[in-house]
Amino acid sequence: MLMDKLRDGAQSRVAKIIFWLIILSFALAGVGSYINRPASNDPAVVDDDVISAQILEQSYQNERARMQAQYGDAAAQLLNNPQYLTQLKKSVLERLVNQSILNSKAQKAGIHLGDEQVKEIIRQMPEFQTDNKFDNQKFVTVLSRAGYTPESFANSMRQDLARQYWLDGVLTTEFALPAEVKRLDALYQQTRDVKMITIPVETFSKQVTVTDQEIEAFYKEHSNEFMQSEQVKLNYVLLDSAELAKTIQPTDSDLKAYYQKNADQFTEPARRKVAHILITEKDDKAAQKKADELLAKLKSGADFAQLAKESSADTLSARQGGELDWFEKGVMDPAFEQAAFALNQKNELSAVVKSSFGYHIIKLLDKQDAIVTPYDKALQVVRQKYSDEKSKELFADQQQKLSDIGFENPDSLDAVVESLKLTLQKTDFITAQQLPAAINVPAIREQAFAENLRDENTNSEVIAVSDTAAVMLHVIDYKPASAKPLTEVKDQVVAKLKATKAAEKARAEAVALLEKVKAGQAIDEQLTKLNAKVEEKKGMARFGTDIPASLAQVVFRLAKPADKMVSAGLYSDELGNQSVLVLEKVISAPESADSPLQQGLSQQVIKLKQEETYGALIEQLRQKADIKYAAETKESTD
Repeated sequence: MLMDKLRDGAQSRVAKIIFWLIILSFALAGVGSYINRPASNDPAVVDDDVISAQILEQSYQNERARMQAQYGDAAAQLLNNPQYLTQLKKSVLERLVNQSILNSKAQKAGIHLGDEQVKEIIRQMPEFQTDNKFDNQKFVTVLSRAGYTPESFANSMRQDLARQYWLDGVLTTEFALPAEVKRLDALYQQTRDVKMITIPVETFSKQVTVTDQEIEAFYKEHSNEFMQSEQVKLNYVLLDSAELAKTIQPTDSDLKAYYQKNADQFTEPARRKVAHILITEKDDKAAQKKADELLAKLKSGADFAQLAKESSADTLSARQGGELDWFEKGVMDPAFEQAAFALNQKNELSAVVKSSFGYHIIKLLDKQDAIVTPYDKALQVVRQKYSDEKSKELFADQQQKLSDIGFENPDSLDAVVESLKLTLQKTDFITAQQLPAAINVPAIREQAFAENLRDENTNSEVIAVSDTAAVMLHVIDYKPASAKPLTEVKDQVVAKLKATKAAEKARAEAVALLEKVKAGQAIDEQLTKLNAKVEEKKGMARFGTDIPASLAQVVFRLAKPADKMVSAGLYSDELGNQSVLVLEKVISAPESADSPLQQGLSQQVIKLKQEETYGALIEQLRQKADIKYAAETKESTD
């Protein structure tokens, strides 16, 4: 139902996921650069587009890592279920198939982002910035942590954006009618009075008994609820930039040399504040002629601000008499900038200047020459910058050595410990959720449980855990996921089995009680017997935050009471308590004028329509596409 969907959207918990998940989403959202393999190894081919086993495996592992990071222990139980993993891999493959189809549509529509467009989008991403400026080292580190090179990330992003642009052209045609939104608004604000008769599950808990045979059967049927997650025993070394920085002891000559070499970092750049008049005409000669005429007027004493208001094509600055904000070099059009910085006297006028925007007349309002901070005043900053830069260089150098030595001596970490004077860290058997805090990041979780590390008894690659720390792992031992023995979890099994049987008894009593309520029969005696609780819930809102969403859904699905007809239903809460809900009154809200709430509803309706359109579109495109699955893939996904 639409209102249920809207309610789910209103109350869904938005997960705050760190940026590596954004990186992973690119892998899931884009098919990437396909690597040709023998046809028998390719899980799927969409028209002429190959989805390789490597791409599927990478996307599948990324999705597993995303789930572990987002849901923690809740995901661990699912990821220990072989049947669920089979379905997960199938869903990832189908997602890649859909993406491939959409990539083809975007390409045929001629949607292509140039290198500079993609670079500029990447530069503007806050995840790659330090102090609001693009940080290339951070960019490379984050990508490396996610298994990307700058080139592969740019290609993936280019593909993802092109696909999204094409989809936007299809989906943005959806709209919500005002009358439709107002009706939804009225339904949204509708309230209901309900009598809630609750039979507590505790009434039956003490009455329930279980046999050994029932315990054994329940354990076997629900063994996936009593799983021990896969475990590894690790050795690892941690390379920490902060520790390396302690070894850097610059001399005064080192600092002075750094200061001189990087003088621009200790210089406040020259700035200019100007006003301008912009002339644009379809005919270039006419524009230049008009600009020349205005310059002549200015030289004859005309008021610059007034002429700017009357004649400038830059309407925003024209309102301020042509005045622009302060700017440094590298901000404005090159021709405009050169002319502006050539002016030295306040109120000095430039000649007519041609830029990519048109013809300008520039007036210097104020200027600020470059200001160099003296060495003695900049010393503290110089020392910090020197240390930061040298520690980055040393960190990069040590990472390379760690990589080389670990690769040349793959059987253990002994060689890297001895050569780089690092401390060998050891763990006992741990799950993915029990990693030591210093290395508890998605990339480590993925590598620690990678088959190649444990099966080949080899060192991992160098794994970045942050911008300033890196790790190399060696898996010492491994225990696969398995059901815990019944002897270990018997108390849990008994508790769950008793709770299930008690809930079933309570449910049966609730069903019988519901029939009596609908028939108009007396129920007082039964209520006493069941120790039932009766509550009058007045003004229950569809989207109220004071009641469970599942309860509101049941209440608002009940039919409006009619003469001689009782509207009632059943509700089970998460503890197993059973309730009979009797709808007593529906309080309708009048349709109101436009409101912020209606604006939000309009957006939700449009989003739901877009999702429906997207689903129908994908289904249609899939029917037209030539999709071929490898035999083994088809068997595993059927």
